[in-house]
Amino acid sequence: MVSGHIADFSLDYEVGNSVFIDNKEWAIAEIRTGFIILQRDSVDGTSQTIDVSKNELQELVKETQHKFEN
Repeated sequence: MVSGHIADFSLDYEVGNSVFIDNKEWAIAEIRTGFIILQRDSVDGTSQTIDVSKNELQELVKETQHKFEN
């Protein structure tokens, strides 16, 4: 279960939080040294994962937030 949504870029990321990237919700599945693993389940039941650095994640979330504001 997703425990929260990240909108404030100054917050630390925690396993279980969710972030929105390109209008899709991703859950933070694992935090490792140097990168964060995001996971999402597609409508068809398949699971996807991506690995991003904390800086990359902040930029992706920021870009998505900017799209919603405009």
